[in-house]
Amino acid sequence: MENFKSLRFIGSKNKLEKILNLFFNADMLIRKKYLNRIRPYYNSELIKVITGIRRSGKSTILKQIISEIKTEINDDSRIIFYDFEDFSNEKYQNNPHEFYNVITRQLSNKDKNYVFLDEIQYMKDFEKVIASIRKLNCSLFVTGSNSKLLSGELASVLTGRVIEFRVQPFSYSEASEYMQTDNDEFFDDYLKFGGFPLRYEEHSTDAFLFSKNLYDAILDRDIFSKHVIEDKNKFKNFASYVMLHSGETISTESIERYTEKAGDKISKSTGYQYLDYMEEAFLNNCCYRYDISGKQMLSTKKKYFAVDTSLIRIQKDSDNQNLGFLLETLVFNELLSRGFSVSIGKTYKGEVDFVVSSGKNICYIQVCYLLASEEIIAREFGAFSSIRDSYPKYVISMDRTDISRNGIKHINIRDFLLDDSCIG
Repeated sequence: MENFKSLRFIGSKNKLEKILNLFFNADMLIRKKYLNRIRPYYNSELIKVITGIRRSGKSTILKQIISEIKTEINDDSRIIFYDFEDFSNEKYQNNPHEFYNVITRQLSNKDKNYVFLDEIQYMKDFEKVIASIRKLNCSLFVTGSNSKLLSGELASVLTGRVIEFRVQPFSYSEASEYMQTDNDEFFDDYLKFGGFPLRYEEHSTDAFLFSKNLYDAILDRDIFSKHVIEDKNKFKNFASYVMLHSGETISTESIERYTEKAGDKISKSTGYQYLDYMEEAFLNNCCYRYDISGKQMLSTKKKYFAVDTSLIRIQKDSDNQNLGFLLETLVFNELLSRGFSVSIGKTYKGEVDFVVSSGKNICYIQVCYLLASEEIIAREFGAFSSIRDSYPKYVISMDRTDISRNGIKHINIRDFLLDDSCIG
């Protein structure tokens, strides 16, 4: 398998992939969907901000961008890269003035420079540094593991001058391409232990232990080190509850019931603050409800989806996790990775799992583990009955047999994950 992996782009008609393969270790997957989105902005004056959960592959994407640009300009001196997690650059974290002086001396005055700043949030006053560098003769790329990287001063100073690209862990199709396999056993492994790239690179790593260590590191480095939380155990118990209820409605009432039952009672405002901290560290994504008939977004009864299913499976009592919600989380994250906007659809009879939009294109999706009885089939297909428009409607499940009916298309979950064109 290793020899086959090393040849995966050889013989390709895509010249770019051939070139990239010369620059990278054979075990590095080219993140094509992200490169395709970012590539049109390589020479733009807009600041390219690449965000996502820790270890989702942001740094790798930066290196792939650098290699593409190298093939175009053939001048390494105009490419400047700093990793602020690297100990050698720690001296700049509390001295942004020194860093700014250093980087300005490196810039070419004649030709456009390409500046890459990895995990920029570790530098004090990084917003001011970015705002100053962008005025120079350069194309600027930055990464960060904080969803509020573009808030506050950076947002106010650079309004209209920033474009964000959100990176997810490996999608199923990426993991399948990387490992050169697609079968029931591999799908079950992906469903349980997710798509963080590093666990696939280190094939001998215990998947559960890897995910647990990563989750603990995110809590420590991206939450506890940034926010004053008096009782960390209360936060951990709360976060575990949210993860285990990925895809379910989180409300003030459910927060109050859970914390009181667990003996860790917290106020509703504290609960929402904790949710905000988790979302800030990309542990989960908030999904709002959309009133389909009224055509407006609603602020109540939001759902939170874990950014990767592995973060659900490592929690205590995860063996009792509803497989339907686990599949919903998988589908939600896949839709986000494809660049769609996703919300929960409210109808006057109930709800549709997802309203998916891209520009003016809209479709509706129901997710079910198995369509095991006529009652379940009627329930899942019937969720669309009160929707009067003609946008496409889909039911996604584990079933292999096509149960499409009444103009509603049924899709097997793995077919959906492996084929970007199967919905739209």
